[in-house]
Amino acid sequence: MTTTARPTERLFGASVRRREDQRFVTGKGTYTDDIKVPGTTHAAFVRSPFAHARVGNIDTTTARGYAGVLGVFTGRDLVDAGVNPLPVGWLLPNLKIGPRRVLATDVVRFMGEAVAVVIAETPYAAKDASELGQVDYEEPPAKTNA
Repeated sequence: MTTTARPTERLFGASVRRREDQRFVTGKGTYTDDIKVPGTTHAAFVRSPFAHARVGNIDTTTARGYAGVLGVFTGRDLVDAGVNPLPVGWLLPNLKIGPRRVLATDVVRFMGEAVAVVIAETPYAAKDASELGQVDYEEPPAKTNA
């Protein structure tokens, strides 16, 4: 009696030859960043260096004047423009989740939380201009006991 292995049984634990490796290893592959579409803009985020702090004034004047910058937006700018909070992924009964904004407006709650975004013609202009913004943070005193 002969048994035939099902197609899925041959895949598990077996070496699978990858077809795309050769072109990427030899530099002939196309990555997403290699695709150039006319009119494409690039974004760079200004991120909080603090794990928890109040966001004060955000001075975007220098960043706005940088060559190639098309716009600079803070969390407050988005709220004033009527941009709604992000929708919640879990819509369970009686689940209460506060609004989650795209950019922090008043308080940053983790290190690296975005407080502003720079939109520019090139990724380099966006990154350079994002480093020019001045953000005033008020870090609360550390709590060492409950």
